[in-house]
Amino acid sequence: RSRSRIAVVYAVGVIASGGSGIDPVNGAVAGSDTIVEQIRRVRDDESIKAIVLRVDSPGGSSTASDVIWRELMITRDQKPSRPLIVSMSDLAASGGYYIAMPGQWIVAQPATLTGSIGIYTGKIVTGGTLGKLGVTTETVKSGRNADMYSPLTPFSPEQRVKVDEFMQGFYDQFVEKAAEARHTTPERIDAVAQGRVWTGQQAKEIGLVDELGGLDAAIAVAKQRARIPADEDVEIVV
Repeated sequence: RSRSRIAVVYAVGVIASGGSGIDPVNGAVAGSDTIVEQIRRVRDDESIKAIVLRVDSPGGSSTASDVIWRELMITRDQKPSRPLIVSMSDLAASGGYYIAMPGQWIVAQPATLTGSIGIYTGKIVTGGTLGKLGVTTETVKSGRNADMYSPLTPFSPEQRVKVDEFMQGFYDQFVEKAAEARHTTPERIDAVAQGRVWTGQQAKEIGLVDELGGLDAAIAVAKQRARIPADEDVEIVV
């Protein structure tokens, strides 16, 4: 058996709260509960010398992304520390980039869709359609904006202000965390953020990733940072 072990944690699919699986509409789902459980297993395994997070995600829930981000930060800052390297596959968009930020080194393919650093929200309103079908509804709520995301009515002007405040707050937090992760200023991150998407090649040029390459390149970086000899075989634990 190899003396050293490197863990590869896969985050594949739309990021959502709950467990991972396959959704008939969205396809693969990267569930925050499942990924957090795997991260904790890795963190508790002293035989693991380094961690590679393999991201292939278009993003998803901001809350679920933040839960995964927090668990990765706890793991990265654990003593004794272990290298946390991120390998981006086809997609590391929105929440996919968010969960990549704890990585001490980010490796992307030249064509990886990287970012956006941004957020959007909305809802589909079906109240008018139901009315045309003769379906009537009644709403019981405990607060003035408790039905803000109800599909029966559009946002009121007051609710639109609340939604805008939420999105701006999360965006500012996203930019600040990205700036800290990339060792730069929020102003420089904001200049390349604002919901824009970059290729991996472009992302390297503007400082959002560190190196171009695939999973093998990320594992090589993990070995180097874990001070494992380059010619030593390691066991990859998926």
